Amino acid sequence: MLAGKGPTMTTTDAFAELLNRLNHPPSERMLRILRKLVTHEDGRLLLELPASPAELAERLRMKEETVTAKLHELEEKGVAIKTRRGVRLAHDAYQLHSATLTSSEKWVDTELLDLWKDYYEAEWFPSMEGVWEHAPVKAVKVLPAVKAIERSPGLSEDNLAPEENIREVIKTAELRSVVPCACRRKLRRCDRPLRVCLQFNKAAEYAISRGAGPKLSVEEAIAIANEAEEAGLIHTRTIWLGPELREICNCCGDCCMYFDPAIIYGGVNQSLEKSRFRAEVKLDPCTGCQDCVESCNLGAVEMKKVPLSKKLKASINQEQCVGCGSCVVACKTGALTMKQFEPVKGTI
Repeated sequence: MLAGKGPTMTTTDAFAELLNRLNHPPSERMLRILRKLVTHEDGRLLLELPASPAELAERLRMKEETVTAKLHELEEKGVAIKTRRGVRLAHDAYQLHSATLTSSEKWVDTELLDLWKDYYEAEWFPSMEGVWEHAPVKAVKVLPAVKAIERSPGLSEDNLAPEENIREVIKTAELRSVVPCACRRKLRRCDRPLRVCLQFNKAAEYAISRGAGPKLSVEEAIAIANEAEEAGLIHTRTIWLGPELREICNCCGDCCMYFDPAIIYGGVNQSLEKSRFRAEVKLDPCTGCQDCVESCNLGAVEMKKVPLSKKLKASINQEQCVGCGSCVVACKTGALTMKQFEPVKGTI
């Protein structure tokens, strides 16, 4: 029974009901996260949503200005989400994870990161085994690094369709922002750039309104995309929610909630849509430096013995290559380049 509509809820009941509203099975770890994020009083308010501040004030016997301030705080924390139908509790654990871990620094401390990390490793990651075998759609689409295309003989930006060229996608957005990568922020397994998760349009408006990220110019957003490419990150666009432009993440294989389990459980080909390009190697310029091996997030580059060479040379496993271009960007000798693997298939 909801607060304000019957007997007062106990603390245990309030948090258990929040867990239920998140469509989550019983989980002590998720309860710990909820207790870290909100108080019992906050929980009572969240369980009354959606409702106007005036309605909440009457039900909970609070001042309306107090309710308004509390709702804004919960939005800043990422627990309450502003929707077309009003402010609501996060829809599920996935949305709660993404929203809370992209919040501004004042709401994210080491304790919260450790709680989410423990939850991910103990519950979320194991639950992903075998999930792709029955997935109705791909989760994300890989966009090739523009720098990799530019460094490949015979290719240029002209070979990219507008929807697969991150620079053109950035230009088409009405509003742009950037927030920290929730996955890298939580797991802390690598030292790649953190503030590179690009938000667009409604997602950007949400990030800006709650202080999670600044408004970006086209030039600033493209600079972030370039930084991500130089760092060996993979441009990925979420597509399982539909064609609307919301975000472009810049992912690594160590921390990403898609790539990490997909790599371990063998679901890369099932969980994501590869780009139309693949990396290839020219043996003569290859010095065997292994920069490409270190930059590849999917383990698609390996060093092999070749005839008439004392040095090992790079080799691409085309089945594992997703066409991100990170190895091409990392190659200083020009031995690795991109080739067009498929024709343009149309819009995302």
